[in-house]
Amino acid sequence: MSINRRDVLARGLGLASIAALGTKPLAAQTTQPKIPDDAIILIAELKAKPGAEEAVKKALIAMVAPTRKEKGCLCYNLHQSEKDAATFVFYEQWANQKALGTHGKSAHMRAMRAATHGKVAKGGATRYRLLA
Repeated sequence: MSINRRDVLARGLGLASIAALGTKPLAAQTTQPKIPDDAIILIAELKAKPGAEEAVKKALIAMVAPTRKEKGCLCYNLHQSEKDAATFVFYEQWANQKALGTHGKSAHMRAMRAATHGKVAKGGATRYRLLA
């Protein structure tokens, strides 16, 4: 039986990196940012019409960078369903209602609405309250 030195080295590095992580979960090692008591947590979902998935995706991606720069934007993440490429979800955290209201009137929000007009089958948003 011959020993493959690359295999031994790769396995050794893998084991060493596991040991370096320790036994504490990685999420427990991070500090959570303070969310204001009047923060707004929003999940917005859109479903593109058949054939419009890429156009809608492009318009939604264009929203991310300028929105993250807005005053009061705490978190703004865009997701696409792994099961249905036509379904997109924004997970948003806003410092307060005023910040969310300003976002709704922003130039990039108007541009996104224009770019997706007639291309979205359904859409909506649900507000949440942070519990823990």
